[in-house]
Amino acid sequence: MRYRWCLLAVLWAATASGAADYVWWEGEAATDTNFPEKTWFSPQGNEAAKLSGGDWLTNDKGRKPGEGEAYARYRINVDADGEYALWCRKFWKHGSFKWRFDDQPWQHCGKGVALADSVPLRTHVSANWVYLGQVKLAKGKHDFELRLTVKEREGKVSGFDCFVLTPHLFVPNGKHKPGFRSGRADRGYFAWEPGVDTFGDDALLDLRRLNETEAGVNGFVRRDGEHLVLGDGKRVRFWAVNLSAENAGQNRQTVDYLARKLAKLGVNMVRYHSPLFEDAGDGEAIDAKRLDDLHYLIAAMRKQGIYTTVSFYFPLWFDVRDSQGIEGYGQNQKSFALIYFNPRMQAIHRAWLRQILTTPNPYTGRPLATEPALAMVELVNEDSLFFWTFAKKHIPPAQWRTLDAGFNAWLTKRYGSLGRAKRAWGGATDTAVLEAWHMTGAGLNQGGQAKRKRMADQVRYLAELQRGFYEGATRYVKTDLGYGGLVVAGNWHTADPKLLDAVERYTYTTADVIDHHGYFGGKHEGDGSAYSVRVGHTFRNNTTTLRPFKSPLRVRQVADYPQIVSELGWTNPNRYKAEGPVVSAAYGALQGIDGLYLFACHSNYVDDKQMHKFAWSSPAIAGSSPAAALMYRRGDVRESPPVVVERLSIDRVLALEGSAGGVPAFDALRQADVPEAHEHKPSIDDYRAMSFCVGKVQRAFDNPKAARGLADLKQFIDPAAKRVESVTGELKLDYAKGLLTIDTPRAQGAVGFLGKAGVIELTDVAIKQTNAFATVVVVSLDDKPIAESNKLLVQAMTHEQPYGFKVNGERITDMGGAPLGVEMIKLGLRLKGSRWANAKATPLDENGYAADKPVTVKRAADGGSVIIGLSPTSVYHVIER
Repeated sequence: MRYRWCLLAVLWAATASGAADYVWWEGEAATDTNFPEKTWFSPQGNEAAKLSGGDWLTNDKGRKPGEGEAYARYRINVDADGEYALWCRKFWKHGSFKWRFDDQPWQHCGKGVALADSVPLRTHVSANWVYLGQVKLAKGKHDFELRLTVKEREGKVSGFDCFVLTPHLFVPNGKHKPGFRSGRADRGYFAWEPGVDTFGDDALLDLRRLNETEAGVNGFVRRDGEHLVLGDGKRVRFWAVNLSAENAGQNRQTVDYLARKLAKLGVNMVRYHSPLFEDAGDGEAIDAKRLDDLHYLIAAMRKQGIYTTVSFYFPLWFDVRDSQGIEGYGQNQKSFALIYFNPRMQAIHRAWLRQILTTPNPYTGRPLATEPALAMVELVNEDSLFFWTFAKKHIPPAQWRTLDAGFNAWLTKRYGSLGRAKRAWGGATDTAVLEAWHMTGAGLNQGGQAKRKRMADQVRYLAELQRGFYEGATRYVKTDLGYGGLVVAGNWHTADPKLLDAVERYTYTTADVIDHHGYFGGKHEGDGSAYSVRVGHTFRNNTTTLRPFKSPLRVRQVADYPQIVSELGWTNPNRYKAEGPVVSAAYGALQGIDGLYLFACHSNYVDDKQMHKFAWSSPAIAGSSPAAALMYRRGDVRESPPVVVERLSIDRVLALEGSAGGVPAFDALRQADVPEAHEHKPSIDDYRAMSFCVGKVQRAFDNPKAARGLADLKQFIDPAAKRVESVTGELKLDYAKGLLTIDTPRAQGAVGFLGKAGVIELTDVAIKQTNAFATVVVVSLDDKPIAESNKLLVQAMTHEQPYGFKVNGERITDMGGAPLGVEMIKLGLRLKGSRWANAKATPLDENGYAADKPVTVKRAADGGSVIIGLSPTSVYHVIER
């Protein structure tokens, strides 16, 4: 495998050199075809500018009975004998087809093909690069043919923009040919076009060293009390990224590239978040291709010291059908809540687990059950019996009757009869299971004390169901299947966090790790705004430096359990989202969270070409990863002791007496003490939420030995001045000005509206940033305190946007296109102490290599420090002495 890795390095280097040894041809330039000349999908308006030759070969018809296959033939010329990767830019996953060169065997591209990128042409119409396969071709002319494989009476919807044959790593870049860089940037911005990383030894920024030689080299990740440790017992925090089947399904070369790139950026965990099952038959079968892709992904990540968490079941992915043996579902109905009470759904789930964990991995020779690089298996994603999806519109009558029968049997066992249950309630007579709304404060208020008692019994019943499922599934995974790693139960929210969140987390305690999901963004409205960003959408920017009470890191941890956040993101559109990685690293380390999984990577080259709703592989987020990863994984911000501990009785929680214990410092506050703030007048609950900026907040279930927390938090939170400080004194937030400062021995910086802040004086550095909003972090690269370090990383990030992105007020008028641009960085830095008198400052390019850009280094007037004027087009600078 060492030879193979060296070979890939040679191929990447050849690609970077710009050698034009590829073959490119246009989809619309067929020598022979029966595709129509014009269709509904033919380019309209500016769509032609997004296609390689200004047009593409499309079809919008159906295949009539007796009609032959739709086909297209091309004549190409290859300049040299060799093995080539074949890529096609086509219309999304539409148009399954087969293809071949000359008389070689046909190969197939189906609807499950992984998409390497996406360029929207109009709503629901996009052009996407897909990898088709490897071919061996001799020098000379060759015939290439494709044929749609749709059956009679099926639609022939399809589109083919262009094709490329290349012996090198191919980086999709919209309509452009390999190696193209536009250099285009809006006024005041510079283009972010990293190109292919050769992973050379001359990189000045490469965090691969933080990872083990191989993930799991010393055994499985283990739980040690409320933290995680590696196989050798060393404490570990996971700086993680969410991947999908689209990432794993790319050709192996690009998966290897992604693994190495992630390690370079400081990542040591990925979460594979995609369905693995076949969408057919009885529902039990795992898709062989997807499982093979997952196997390769885990093996590739392992080589770079990166662990994997597998998330394979989300009700939104699973359409329930009669053929699966589950009664009562209509077309396209999802399996919300079903996993917790339906034996057939649970059997399907176990069948998936058995195949995932016991099938031998051909790339390692062992099944995933015994693979230490598989750190965690997640049982269920975003489902709960206590969320709004627990409703009759999602659960058909046949299944709801099962719940009713189970509840009645439970009541009879608890009280002796249904009549005794009703008398105990004191007036409520309905023993049918009620929807989620009835378990909320609003629902309870409409029924008096009798309804509260009756709903408390329902909550207890449902909690036992949900917890029982997690307990049984965890036992099955670890005992029956022999999995040596950790199990994560669920990660979802509830319909009423005050009453039900503690119930939800309690049900997770039969597994090993407690999980949570958190997102942050501004107001965003328009068709499809929950998952996309489009022309016509309206939005408002938002930042946690002004609204800390809305932070996605408000995590009430469960005492004695490790805690992860397996989905964490600052969503688009939001010009302040660059705060995300640094804010997450700082407060995640303070709270002692064991894993932060940013969502989600769309590009195996970590090079987004457009604005995604949930974006990681963009300059503002992935580009901000190195300093944030180092700061978080190293524990530069000290972990706080528990500052708030909610000591909860399970019986009282299940009796709907609340999910949050008292916090004396906040209980004394009155609404009159709360001033107006940025269009939002915080409530007492908002201030309670700010305890997470002070330190770790925990729940302890029936645990008399749990820590007590602090008696008074007022010394750390000043509502009138709008300031909050961490108990460690290292994080200070002024949420009136929107300014967070980080001041630790090894990491110092600032986040927020730095342009108005003037000179920001920290222990070892002073920052002068004139951009309106930015993040700046200085971290030591040699693990020494900054005052003693010989090598520092200065990382700054401003605002990113696609080239040509335009808004009118709050409305998007043009989504723009590639490349993404970064607002010019206007940063000056003063390093305190005479040891920096002869400092050398080196600006880096996007891949961490020295760049020929101007910087200035001069002695300060005090003679005891140096002032560095940094390059406005470099996110990274290395300072050495």
